[in-house]
Amino acid sequence: MGRRLDTIRFALAALVCACLAAPLGASQDPDALRAAAEQGDADAAYRLGRAYQRGDGVLRDREEGTRWVRTAAEQGHPRAQNDLGRAYANGYGVPRDAEEAVRWFRLAADNGFAIAQGNLGLAYTSGIGVEQDTDEALRWFQLAAEQDLPVAQHHVGLAYANGTGVAEDDEEALRWFRLAADQGHAAAQHNLAIAYANGLGGVSQDAAQAVRWFQLAADQGHAAAQGNLGIAYSNGLGIDRDAVEAVRWFRLAEERGYSPAGFALTELEPILTFEELEEAERLADEWRAAYRRARETTR
Repeated sequence: MGRRLDTIRFALAALVCACLAAPLGASQDPDALRAAAEQGDADAAYRLGRAYQRGDGVLRDREEGTRWVRTAAEQGHPRAQNDLGRAYANGYGVPRDAEEAVRWFRLAADNGFAIAQGNLGLAYTSGIGVEQDTDEALRWFQLAAEQDLPVAQHHVGLAYANGTGVAEDDEEALRWFRLAADQGHAAAQHNLAIAYANGLGGVSQDAAQAVRWFQLAADQGHAAAQGNLGIAYSNGLGIDRDAVEAVRWFRLAEERGYSPAGFALTELEPILTFEELEEAERLADEWRAAYRRARETTR
């Protein structure tokens, strides 16, 4: 299966949006958090740091936020340790430093924090901040995957699909992709769709199921899934043929860097009317606006 799957390369920044702090409760206003943090409450220090980073009840200040997150991290708070690693990975309130990022990720990972284990796996996969080591990457991904971290489940699936660090096993790969896909991981949804489209990994070929998973990934902005959805609409595979929808998805895929979509457009656009092309662009704009709104609400 490995040769037919898109292997997604992740950098340390891939989990930037994965570490969400609990919202501040009514009794946990910034002044109350500061008072508790100054008394040595690590969780209060972490929450205060997140409040500053997000501008939640206080003026947004990344440096002040990172200072309080560091206070919590130095007291052994795993989520704070991971967030401090993320700050160093991305240069949020501190100079960018990949090795320091890995150091903090490791502290949190050793405390069993799944997101940090996933970040450490990504570091070993990419060789950022640490020497590249696919076996060590897989070890951390497996630990995080067992705690249901979708990005880690996807990487374990890739390992089985490509025979990297484990014996190649299409069915086991698909099992991990499905676990991640069910949690909304776009790349895993795309790989699951590829399996249904081609009858791989022990599943029967099922174009309708393929389209379902392509759609879920495409809605999240996965370029290859958008391109494959365009192919489905263009050829009537698992869905009614619709050239306007095909152009819509090919255009979205092309602007996200998926070059095969551009070739498809050169063949499809000339046979559509001006009105049909306008409708395709209207639908594409509709998706772009919805995608922007969704991203803004998850920040």
